[in-house]
Amino acid sequence: MDFAEIAGRKVLITGGLGFIGSNLAIRCVELGCHVTLITRSLTKKENLGSALDRVKIQEVNLSTSDNTNEGLPSLLVGQDYIFHMAAQTSHLDSMLTPTIDLEANCGATLALLEACRHICPDASIVMPGTVTQLGHANKLPVSEDHSDWPLTFYDAHKLTCEKYLYVYYMNYGLKTTMLRLANVFGERQQVNNPKRGILNYMMWRAINGKDLTVYEPGNFIRDYSYVQNCVDALILSGISPNTNGKAYIFGSGIGLEFQEMVNEVVETVHTLTGIKSDIVRVPFPLDEKKMDVGDFVADNRKLCDDTGWYPRIGFADGLRNTISYYSDRLVEALDES
Repeated sequence: MDFAEIAGRKVLITGGLGFIGSNLAIRCVELGCHVTLITRSLTKKENLGSALDRVKIQEVNLSTSDNTNEGLPSLLVGQDYIFHMAAQTSHLDSMLTPTIDLEANCGATLALLEACRHICPDASIVMPGTVTQLGHANKLPVSEDHSDWPLTFYDAHKLTCEKYLYVYYMNYGLKTTMLRLANVFGERQQVNNPKRGILNYMMWRAINGKDLTVYEPGNFIRDYSYVQNCVDALILSGISPNTNGKAYIFGSGIGLEFQEMVNEVVETVHTLTGIKSDIVRVPFPLDEKKMDVGDFVADNRKLCDDTGWYPRIGFADGLRNTISYYSDRLVEALDES
């Protein structure tokens, strides 16, 4: 995979202190990019580590009902690549407060695209969606020709954002791309909240020696993607001239039963730290089961063909990297207490 095209270019990342955004920012810094981050809050700036002094950070609220986005136009001037990572990402929260989700996802995306149309129309714009936009998969693996029947407001709003990108490409020539992401895990994700990534949440419980819960029967299949592979795909999607106006299914292409994933987490944590957790099985809560899309495995051939991307880091290595990252920080926290 060749990332040379982005070296030395100007890159703007919204949500740049978040999970995927911070990993993307660090990689862009390593590639020699001039990186500007937009964030609602500076509370997660430690995610950048040593890269913190090599980026420009601006607090901007992209919400359409908020007036604090007045500084956005000046930040967009001259940008070559824009990665729109800012979003509300909880399916459950979207069902509790749908208008807030609408504003955070659709409203913010529409406002950004409209600003880009006037200020930096030649920039490449990439944003993440979710594979759950399609609802229940009728066959595996899932490719881009699958129909869309979202089950939650989050899924529906992400699908709407995807259509916004296409409209701006068709009517105004903006270079837009969406990657529908599947279960991304890895370093720098919030780990103490199951709404933010179930694998990382399970891993954190295992590192702390707590029980891990599996909803019966535990055999539903998911595609788990390591964050560094996701960063590769985002950058290549921005660089490639083949991705304009398109949306792609993104995932490892390998399916794991949920119970298999949990077992892998428990065993790998035990191997690396000596801590062994128990697995507890409980009935699948009815309210969550209604929102569950069932089995999923990504068919990523279209993305591979158009960008040259491939998952260079396997699940086992990604899991070990993630556990090592958080177990080191657990030790640091204990030393400081």
